[in-house]
Amino acid sequence: MKSWKIIIKKSLYYSFAIVTGISTIASILGYSLKDLFKNHEIMKSSLTLIIAFLIVSSIIILIQFVLNHKGFTTIINGKEITIRNANIFTVPGLKVIPFNERFDTKVDDIVISHDSLNGIMIDNYVTNIDDLNNKIKLAFDEKVELAPIKKKNTIIYPLGRIIKYNDFLMLAMSHFDKQNQAYIHINEYESMLTNMWYEIRRVYAGKKIVIPLIGSGITTMTGIKEKNNTMLLKCMLCTLKRSRFQPKNGITIVLTDEAMNSIEMVKIKEEFKSDI
Repeated sequence: MKSWKIIIKKSLYYSFAIVTGISTIASILGYSLKDLFKNHEIMKSSLTLIIAFLIVSSIIILIQFVLNHKGFTTIINGKEITIRNANIFTVPGLKVIPFNERFDTKVDDIVISHDSLNGIMIDNYVTNIDDLNNKIKLAFDEKVELAPIKKKNTIIYPLGRIIKYNDFLMLAMSHFDKQNQAYIHINEYESMLTNMWYEIRRVYAGKKIVIPLIGSGITTMTGIKEKNNTMLLKCMLCTLKRSRFQPKNGITIVLTDEAMNSIEMVKIKEEFKSDI
């Protein structure tokens, strides 16, 4: 409903702008709208012109609205990248799920929210929490470039590190403060994504990759006034392109309804046209 209100407002705005434009042009030529309508033939022609302009402007706005609220598929690094509205848990493939740098697994609406992606994953797709915790512990000894460090009794993983668990790629996306709040600085966001693509390449074994809009959830992003989902999506696609990663079966970036409605998709489509 909110989206249709926006398009109606835009249609009225452009319609009034067109009428005002016609009036301005007529004034420059030495006529008023009243003069134009004195003659019956001129009046019919003027009305036809105005109606045509109104119809065309409405169609243009409608097309822009549809394009801006519909996903698309493009080619990056020679592979198919699809962006669409979907529930990540219903899309086939390895699913990237953001966690904090400690890979906490306690879902209690304090450390992890039941409504978050990692909360939903643990609540509904992990049958043995001890098995999951053991998998995370074993990752400490893996010989990888993004090695964790131990601070007192806590293991901290570098941002961007991934631990594979069944069909999930658990991502160390954010820091975690003493108030149990996840955060990441804007300057770290890009390097985290760069590490993420490197890590996905390391573990994905040629399977299709499904990934949410990283950073669009409740994680606080410091260093900026407010998060911008268009910027987040653009950064994801830019870092993917720079990584030269060529996922064998492509990538699907899934967006929530809220994210889809907030992203300037026309702008993204224009900037990331197929590169072949």
